[in-house]
Amino acid sequence: CIASGNPIPQVLWYVYDNLPITDHLARYRIGDYVTRDSLLVSYVNISSVLPEDGGLYTCQATNDVATVHHTARINVYGRPTIRRMPNITSVAGESISITCPVGGYPIDSIVWER
Repeated sequence: CIASGNPIPQVLWYVYDNLPITDHLARYRIGDYVTRDSLLVSYVNISSVLPEDGGLYTCQATNDVATVHHTARINVYGRPTIRRMPNITSVAGESISITCPVGGYPIDSIVWER
């Protein structure tokens, strides 16, 4: 993830539904550095990658002026897995969006059941 701004932004990493990635997770390491051109380069290293590590990863860059983000999918070949889904509360008559946080690759199909 490469970000720029004045002041130089701080970057946070998230996976799926805004679950934060921190260095406290044993196999995840987050690092960053600033280039000579004042670009902030931030990265996540995952050691001993597993199929369940696949999914949507988001880097969020924030400074005093704005917050921006970019999301990319990482596919890890392996058996399909489903991450725990959060409980969702809604008001009758409103629309909601429910995502299925899957890992593994390739995924042939996803079937929803009530």
